[in-house]
Amino acid sequence: MNGLRITRPPDTSAPLHADAAARGSGATFVSAGTSDFARWFAPLLPLFPRWRWVLHAEPHVYRYPDEWHREWNEAHDAWDGPELREAARLVHDERDDWKLVDGAWLQSMAGSLLDDWADFFALREPIGDLAGFLERYWAADTPDAAHALIEEAVALHFSCVDGAVWEVHAADPALLAAVRAHVAATPGAHAADSSLMHSLRRYEPHG
Repeated sequence: MNGLRITRPPDTSAPLHADAAARGSGATFVSAGTSDFARWFAPLLPLFPRWRWVLHAEPHVYRYPDEWHREWNEAHDAWDGPELREAARLVHDERDDWKLVDGAWLQSMAGSLLDDWADFFALREPIGDLAGFLERYWAADTPDAAHALIEEAVALHFSCVDGAVWEVHAADPALLAAVRAHVAATPGAHAADSSLMHSLRRYEPHG
């Protein structure tokens, strides 16, 4: 599955250091605060409701839009409101840091995501719970096996690598072409080819 890696261009005005350790990793973080996910992948956002999604990320990555927090429910000691209730309806299963959601859930969250480790999988065929996907995912214990699973089961895949870059991989090359053209016209963004094999979070040192 082919893909693109989206980054900010490096800051060429930064001072040069003779000491390699002082230069750091060279990673260019995509944002400070709210992610550029929605801005960079804008051509794909209208398509999200087409699929059911498996999401793998820590809870803090997802932030509901501020305007959703309009009503305080005293009985539940929590925010309430029509948007929050609708969002809850779109979540079909949750296990640890995994979610199974309708695409409209991710679409509504896209503009307020935070940048951190994340994998979002748009499934070719909808499923009712996470059990089967996770069993197959963890059984694919080599990069080749995981790659084959994603090729078979996933139509579209997003990955945030260490909060530093976003990647997108798609079965349909037209989707990547749309993102590439959009990013080329977007100030402060750069797209480069990326292999799915290099983006699966489970093979990073973080586990």
